[in-house]
Amino acid sequence: MASPYLNNPSAVLPVTIDPRAPDRDIQLLKVVGAIVPGWEGCRRAGIMVVSGGITNQLFRLSAPDKPTALVRVYGRNTEVVINREAENRLFARLSQEGFAPTYYGRFENGRVEGWWHGFRPLEPHEMGDAHLRRLIAVKLREMHAIAPLEPASMLWATLSRWMDTALSLTFEGADAARYAALDLPRYAETLAALRRSLEDLAPMDPGEALAEASVLAHNDLLSGNILYDDADEVRFIDYEYGARAPAGFDIANHFCEYAGFDSDYERGFPTRDVREDFIAAYLGGRATSAIVAGFSRSVDRYVLVDHFWWGIWAVIQAKYSAIDFDYLEYARLRLAGYDYHLETLAEG
Repeated sequence: MASPYLNNPSAVLPVTIDPRAPDRDIQLLKVVGAIVPGWEGCRRAGIMVVSGGITNQLFRLSAPDKPTALVRVYGRNTEVVINREAENRLFARLSQEGFAPTYYGRFENGRVEGWWHGFRPLEPHEMGDAHLRRLIAVKLREMHAIAPLEPASMLWATLSRWMDTALSLTFEGADAARYAALDLPRYAETLAALRRSLEDLAPMDPGEALAEASVLAHNDLLSGNILYDDADEVRFIDYEYGARAPAGFDIANHFCEYAGFDSDYERGFPTRDVREDFIAAYLGGRATSAIVAGFSRSVDRYVLVDHFWWGIWAVIQAKYSAIDFDYLEYARLRLAGYDYHLETLAEG
């Protein structure tokens, strides 16, 4: 019998998982048993906490002769920054197309996904490896060729909404001083000016036009969301922030992630030669020196936008997330990254 949940983002199992409850594992088994074909009635499984995420809590369930399942329990109040309905529609579609892991189905505060065996997530330093970065570039080109669901880019609308939310927040104790020290009102004015400057740019050359193309973007292509196997294949996971956006923004985000969560951009951000090599691989047959240079100029501008994207996101997470991560420090590092790249990228 076909599952009513498989690749069907409209069907939701009316169950909530509490990842901190003493009977958490029983809850996980109940949900997987109800959603994933072959798991019906299973009472025992190997359950492993999957580390690395700073938005959700992840659990891998495995048992003999059953498909391994990944249970994603949404972080508390993450709907403030993530449109879960849009996310599940996108994930189900990419699952059907074989680009994403299997979309097994939703429950009230999460989703059950397939597990790609034989793959491992990359480390930040591996993304700069010449061979791997070209594989990533080609895979990203494949994703960008998939028609987006939205009629227009969601970049500025999302970022504006996040900034409004971040400005409205209040914190207690030491976090109140740390929040105030971020000086968000100043950065809000800076972001508005940056948006105006990008929208008022002179007519673009062919390379810049390609970078400005509105595509289905991943928007969170950090090392942990890039999987690699012994067959020399890369795949992407975690499409929570996937939405229509400029191609150059998606690539700028990826370049910033070379520095990892430490956000040491002086040490970790890729050199211009590395960035342009990635862009040339992404462009494939369209790549000429002039087009790569123009594309790279646009990406450099979106690096500045990306620091706002994750800096403001981190402020909101600091207020709402129950995950043990210093979001306010990450916000400080990302906003400092804007100041750093405003100077260094302008110097070329």
